[in-house]
Amino acid sequence: MTTSPHSTVRVRPVVPMAVRPWIGAVMISFSAVWVRLADVEVARSAFLRTAYALPVLALLVAISGRKVVTHARARSGAPRWWLPLAFAAGVLLGLDFVAWHATIEIVGAGLGTVLPNLQVVFVGVAGVVLFRERPAALFWIGLPIVLAGVWLLGAYGRTLAEDGSMLLGIFWGVVTALLYAGALIVLRLARARTPSAAAVSVLWSLTLGAALATLIPAAAAGVAGPAGWPADGWLLMLAIGSQVVGWLVLTTSIHHLPAAATSVALLLQPVLALLWGALLLSEPLGGAQLAGAVTVLAGVALAHRGVAQARLPDEPPPLLDAAGSTPASP
Repeated sequence: MTTSPHSTVRVRPVVPMAVRPWIGAVMISFSAVWVRLADVEVARSAFLRTAYALPVLALLVAISGRKVVTHARARSGAPRWWLPLAFAAGVLLGLDFVAWHATIEIVGAGLGTVLPNLQVVFVGVAGVVLFRERPAALFWIGLPIVLAGVWLLGAYGRTLAEDGSMLLGIFWGVVTALLYAGALIVLRLARARTPSAAAVSVLWSLTLGAALATLIPAAAAGVAGPAGWPADGWLLMLAIGSQVVGWLVLTTSIHHLPAAATSVALLLQPVLALLWGALLLSEPLGGAQLAGAVTVLAGVALAHRGVAQARLPDEPPPLLDAAGSTPASP
């Protein structure tokens, strides 16, 4: 039997597509754990997670350019090493990493992963204000629930250090969510502008922008170099396991899940982070603190469903579920 040189042989993937989002969410749920185990300066960990990811991504982009040219790539050329909007989104993401690692340092891996999920709210509000989107009623129902959860955390939450400020931790968590929302919005626009770009090319430009943004504070603080062992080992786990493999697995497969399952898959990340923080790092998780986290996540789940059902008056929304195709937190 002979085949045309232009024919494509379809190989069944080893891991079913419907299972991949769950694997990606589990891998990314360890991100804050790796940050805490590394136990280095905020600016250093934020920079090194991007610096260690770049060589791996460069290799993946180069490999993707050597594969058989697909129909989509025949139109776009290959591989794409420079996507300006994705790079701009990466600059915001790099600033987000700095704020997020500061949050983790104060409130721990568990709550530090819960708070950035507020990005769903900010993405939804941006859609209403900037793009005339019309979220479903669930979005507006979720808002006061989220605020109630944040109030519970501020009033009864506990920091890692006895003299730490929970309000400062929440402040950095909200800043993280704002920056992440901004990064997601710009990234969504980047994908709309270059729809044929491979996911690994998008992630390369995104990480390149993040590396530049995090290099500046790291260099200013004199901590732009390696951290030493075993800290560099944990940061390599963060860079390769979470930021490269976890992001690629999740973002390239999440759309294969039903809409209802998408919310569950994305919220699995902060739920598991809470579990890992308590079990692996002995982080405090009292009843009021757990109630606040659960309330925040319940409100986020409702808001996410509302954003996912957003509609523009006359045309498809440019931000349609911008928060639903990426990890729930950095």
